[in-house]
Amino acid sequence: MPSMEIIRSISGIKLPCPLPEEYKGICRDIAFNHDGGLVALRAENYCIHFYSLLDDRGISEVQVCERNHQPGDDVTVVVTLVALSQDGSLMSTVDVKLAEEGIGSLVCLKFWVSGTQNKEFTLSTIVYEPHRDAGISAVAFHPNRRAAVSSSYGGDFKVWICNDELQQKDLQSSGWSCHAVGSYKKKAMTAAAFSADGSVLAVAAETVITLWDPDRNVLVAVIGETLTPIMNMSFVGSSEYLVATSWGSKPQLSVWNMSKLSISWSYLLHVEAVACAVDTSSFAALALLPESSNCKEANGTTFQGRDGVILLFNAVDPVPVASWSARKAKGGALAFLKANPSFTYENISDGKAPQTLLAYVNGDHEYVLFDPYGKEVHELSKFHQGDRLTHEEGQFGYASIYGELPEFKLKRNQDLWAPSVPSEKPWETIFSGSSHNLPPLTKLCSAFLESLLEKRTAALE
Repeated sequence: MPSMEIIRSISGIKLPCPLPEEYKGICRDIAFNHDGGLVALRAENYCIHFYSLLDDRGISEVQVCERNHQPGDDVTVVVTLVALSQDGSLMSTVDVKLAEEGIGSLVCLKFWVSGTQNKEFTLSTIVYEPHRDAGISAVAFHPNRRAAVSSSYGGDFKVWICNDELQQKDLQSSGWSCHAVGSYKKKAMTAAAFSADGSVLAVAAETVITLWDPDRNVLVAVIGETLTPIMNMSFVGSSEYLVATSWGSKPQLSVWNMSKLSISWSYLLHVEAVACAVDTSSFAALALLPESSNCKEANGTTFQGRDGVILLFNAVDPVPVASWSARKAKGGALAFLKANPSFTYENISDGKAPQTLLAYVNGDHEYVLFDPYGKEVHELSKFHQGDRLTHEEGQFGYASIYGELPEFKLKRNQDLWAPSVPSEKPWETIFSGSSHNLPPLTKLCSAFLESLLEKRTAALE
């Protein structure tokens, strides 16, 4: 399995203060602009830092909260979520003012619009307590319209529409307002995603997936359920598949067929991040390797300190197309980016520049870009028959990634033992051959001792 060596580091960004314990693992503080090759990261002083992965340089910063944080101050505000539209023209952020002694908490949902000239984001709308006092679990933008959905742990989701979509001339064109509200059996809404054409809205209600018509706000179908609550999900390009990840005591990666309204295949894996290609049915998953297991590759070598593996799938097939081991996978992220035609790529075996790049950003904000469909990488990373993943329920660790070890059937050697033949130099051949073919100990001792004695060639006078 090829390793994923980090070749670049996101420079010029100052990391924010550590998150409070209750927000660790649920903050979604990284987003990608797939068309522009940009990444948006949570930075210090309540900022969102934009960085070009293709040009390896910082682009701009957006001040989410108008306040300055000193290193010695207690953390009072946390930016918990950032989301970008597919073309990068819209952004949404969520910041939470922490409660003091159990009172005074405040959740703010903000919509930002990028200018056509300078590409700088300006604040469009602030929504205080959009889901009452409940936290926001996810924000997803419509692929073709200026619309978005926000889901909450309080048991509802809301569809937001930019006012120019509603053609209300009496309101500001950049303002956003609530278009619809939905819920399902008062369950926490933990994830949300639009289909590629925007005709279907999928919202996870803990362990089940609810499918909605976003225009009429009508529940179309309910599919499920998973072993633990769904934390992230996304439609796989323009295909009929949806991929979902669950965390908890029984983490799971599951792929669902929308035409059959049923699960297609799944693995018991802790998946940190998932990225879906825009035009194909491919997706990549960043899976964490279990710490307790002695993880080894198929050829018997260890992962050498790497704690994650990137798996490339075609949604129709549970067998991965390619895989790469990665370091510092905890807190990492993946994204398919549109390749820049003017960029000079190295290590191209077939002489053709890639159309799509896969970006991996690890927990320390180091990143690497590579062609996941490249001929050389594909050949090095393909799975052989003995390395196939299995998706039977109840498998963990090594078995969940590589499958059960084959049963070895020892066959007795049918070759008859042939007695040794004395030679002039028996010590050269006495211990040669396999151990089970050595002569009996009684013959070995006499032959060995005789080999140590010198033979007399003449009688003593």
